[in-house]
Amino acid sequence: NISTERAVENKELKKIIEQCIAGLPKKYAAVFILRVMEEIASDEVCKELGISASNLWVILHRAKLQLRDCIENNWLK
Repeated sequence: NISTERAVENKELKKIIEQCIAGLPKKYAAVFILRVMEEIASDEVCKELGISASNLWVILHRAKLQLRDCIENNWLK
């Protein structure tokens, strides 16, 4: 069944994404979770974590790069 296969694949991918997020430096993970997953406004994330807006974007960019590498190495190969 295609929907069953897709559900299993989604569950596996979700597990890999969670593992990859857990492997990020703590601040990277916090920024990614708050800004991307929980969709909290940038200024609120900056206030919460005590970082500047430019630092937020640098951390977010680096977190995304690391997540992409992690997912590619664990899911796509």
